[in-house]
Amino acid sequence: MKMRISVAIENEDGSAFADPTTIEVSVPEVEAFTSPKVFDQVFDQYERKVLEARNDVVEEATEKYLSAVGEKKRSRSERAGEERSFSDQRNIPSMRRWEE
Repeated sequence: MKMRISVAIENEDGSAFADPTTIEVSVPEVEAFTSPKVFDQVFDQYERKVLEARNDVVEEATEKYLSAVGEKKRSRSERAGEERSFSDQRNIPSMRRWEE
């Protein structure tokens, strides 16, 4: 038996921020719960696998999120660099001053 866990990060308008992140994990078959004596053991196996898968899928989705944040930050710093270069040009004496 398998469980599929999917994480989708969306913008406020419901549009996709990034591709969904999905992970599959094998979980014990329902038939493994043969008696009350084994319930705790089988459920522990189930819970451990599911929690590990949840942590993995959230970690992957977070990496996508932070990657997009890094790209946006780079893009802003590149634009800021261009703006600085334009402002630096304002400090360069005009050619008219040199001609005078």
